[in-house]
Amino acid sequence: MVLPMSAHLPEIRARPGSVTLKVTDPGRALISGNCADIGKTKGPILRGLAARAPYFHNGSAATLSEAVEFYDQRFNVGFTDQEKQDLANFLATL
Repeated sequence: MVLPMSAHLPEIRARPGSVTLKVTDPGRALISGNCADIGKTKGPILRGLAARAPYFHNGSAATLSEAVEFYDQRFNVGFTDQEKQDLANFLATL
């Protein structure tokens, strides 16, 4: 699946060999310098998540339920109330 480039992000071109890659986030390649790492990222660690409130860089979500609600609204996921509660409960167990 090819996602459209975001108009507000700079486009970075990398040329590993004869292929030109256009990316907005080179990922791990910025650190390693290895073209094979273009687009690779390390996801956040969720272990012990419940003990690290508040959430987000600015602390705007005081609870896991508030964080789940944010993502549901931001990305128009459409969780039911039960699904939101189930997800918050699951995240609390990690």
